[in-house]
Amino acid sequence: MFQTAYLAVQKYFRHGPWYHEADMRTGQATYWQLTSLQAFWPGLQVLVGDIAAANSSHREFFHVWKKFGVLPERYLLDHQMLHPTEKYYPLRPELAESTFYLYQATKDPWYIEVGESIVDSLNLYTKVEGGFASIRDVTTMQLEDHQHSFFLAETCKYLYLLFNDSFFVDRNYIFTTEGHPLPVVSAWHDRLPEAYTPSNWTSIKGENQANRASAMSLRVCPATKLTDGHHNQQLESACHIPDARADHRCFTNEDCGIDSTTCRRRSCSMAGYCGLWLI
Repeated sequence: MFQTAYLAVQKYFRHGPWYHEADMRTGQATYWQLTSLQAFWPGLQVLVGDIAAANSSHREFFHVWKKFGVLPERYLLDHQMLHPTEKYYPLRPELAESTFYLYQATKDPWYIEVGESIVDSLNLYTKVEGGFASIRDVTTMQLEDHQHSFFLAETCKYLYLLFNDSFFVDRNYIFTTEGHPLPVVSAWHDRLPEAYTPSNWTSIKGENQANRASAMSLRVCPATKLTDGHHNQQLESACHIPDARADHRCFTNEDCGIDSTTCRRRSCSMAGYCGLWLI
């Protein structure tokens, strides 16, 4: 499901290194803008394995950070200017989060330099007696008497882990969207009832443990059957993109997806149905 969504984002949202907003029904670009919350996106691309795209988007976000000293809440990409009313920076963590993930994935020391720049900016512009204050206007660096809880839970945490990742030695964690680390213990999976195992997973037994992989991680294309010695299991193709409508009706080829079995692009027939009509 996520692979399908990611391919759609690359098709309808991407413009060079930037990602604008689009109409969910037509795919047409709507708002050409950066919002500070979008800075999580390079970190998510790291988890997908698209490191090159993650690095490209991250550098654009950091360029805006360097331009203003912090990351404004909203920046108009088509006009290369601040949004007239949303000029604030509430100490958001998303850029630090993406920097942390990119460093973990690449060990490129440049990301350490980015983290150092973020820390320097926070100390220079936001540090006050008793804590750190949100910025009301990035053009004047006027502060407001407010510090969100996510500054400690996420912004500080990701910056700390960027410079000292000993917390992860011989451990495996997943972070929640609010920066809380949850341990991942492989032994737990073996105790799950078989009914709870997703149908698009397969188990490959090793000598000591079971290794599970999804179609997306295996990059299976086209669809194939896996044999575990007792059963044949259909593993759906990672390239599968469903048709826009459940009844497979269409007006243009853009309403049609990618076939799950052959990985071929489906097209719209004269009768208005998606299928493998083109040879």
